[in-house]
Amino acid sequence: MTGIWRPVAVYASALLPFIESRGSVLLARVLNLPVRLSSALSIAGSYTPVPFLLYAKKSPKLQSIKKKEPPENVRRLVRQYGCWALLVLIAMPFTGLGCWLGAIIARAMRLDRRKSAVSIFIGNAIAVLLMTGCLSGVCAAAKGLLGLL
Repeated sequence: MTGIWRPVAVYASALLPFIESRGSVLLARVLNLPVRLSSALSIAGSYTPVPFLLYAKKSPKLQSIKKKEPPENVRRLVRQYGCWALLVLIAMPFTGLGCWLGAIIARAMRLDRRKSAVSIFIGNAIAVLLMTGCLSGVCAAAKGLLGLL
């Protein structure tokens, strides 16, 4: 895979729910993309669907999403701390809670849309930076210890 297709693949993988920025950072590392480019593509790709999820008009699919309540522990945290809880939940890179689920939770809990959008963006950026740093550290350790990568 050469040329423009490597960045496009990273961006497209970041668009997918549950893979999002965490998986796209791994893919970027495998494809040997520069760290700044891969981070920017991962953040942009995983954040792209958030405005559509937060600001979409009423539709049958979104109504079914609203009927499904988040787990009780997440509801309690979001009720108590609001958008700050959303930011922290999304910023933890290994929770599986990314931008898609963060936007769905914000919509289901009827949080302020603007504050939610900002919280989701900042949480996503923190998660990408943490994931990139951890992955770089693991790869450097494997290279130093085993002569791999």
